[in-house]
Amino acid sequence: MYKNALKEDLIRVVEDLDDERVSRNERDLEKQKIELAKFQLAQLEKEVELQTAKNEALSLNPAAKVEEKQFETNIENMIKSIKTLSLPVPTRSENFNLFFQSLERAFLTKKINDEYKSEILINLLGERAHNVLLYIKKEELNDYEKLKSIVLREFQVTPRECLNSFKNAVKLSREAYIQFATGLTANFQYYCSLRKVNSFESLCDLLISDKLFETLNKETATHIGIREAEDWFRPIDLAKECDIYISSRSGSRKETPIACGYTEDPFKNRPRNYKPKIKDSFPQNLERQNKNCYIYAVIHLITQEIVRSVLSLKNLTSIIEKTRIV
Repeated sequence: MYKNALKEDLIRVVEDLDDERVSRNERDLEKQKIELAKFQLAQLEKEVELQTAKNEALSLNPAAKVEEKQFETNIENMIKSIKTLSLPVPTRSENFNLFFQSLERAFLTKKINDEYKSEILINLLGERAHNVLLYIKKEELNDYEKLKSIVLREFQVTPRECLNSFKNAVKLSREAYIQFATGLTANFQYYCSLRKVNSFESLCDLLISDKLFETLNKETATHIGIREAEDWFRPIDLAKECDIYISSRSGSRKETPIACGYTEDPFKNRPRNYKPKIKDSFPQNLERQNKNCYIYAVIHLITQEIVRSVLSLKNLTSIIEKTRIV
């Protein structure tokens, strides 16, 4: 199509195509902005309707207005006190378990009634509560446990990520060791709760399975992660799964564990510029040894013939002829 076209024409065509792609992306972005604006407008209209209904109800009952102001003041005071006693809302998903632990301790300290817990939690979450409110029903708004489960489901990490967070935890410079130890304890307990570990035997199995998982290469580990889903394999079951997968994939149980850094096949992962030593080159080495043995045999034969013939010219001539033939 563009066989006889000039270079400048081709450049102009490419630029036009690029401009068209950019304009298409801009149109898609504008559509997304419009949809978001519509959603925010609908939400604002609902809030206005709710406030209008409240105002009408208060105009009919002035005493209720005084009670509502007192209630709002009490809620604000409770939110401030709970916010002071609890950890701030985390930015990393793996820290939400610590946040809820500190929040519930603050509830106990301040003796907060169950009916207020959900509202306090929503206020503390702030902007993060927007996504949560999309999934929760109206009748569940006052159920703190239900609201908590939705928040954890929204921001919860996988057990494997939780374990990696525990292993890679680093003490901050401004953090005391007692705080660091408390955080480690809470993280590990949360990991155990995700794995549903409730006995010493199951804890031992979990530690062994995690160690075994670390020795797997990336491909096998990905397969095991998919097979595990929300659960985890006990050591023997994990070993069986690995053997079955490796056997079905390659017909043998040889594997290159990335964590250990070795391979069972000594010729499998050599670099391209690898130069074998003489002892590794077995055929050439064997051939050289055979040549040396042959030379030694000829020399020995010549020596014997010389001794026997007592420097006889005839025998010496025959020896030289034999040597040439060889």
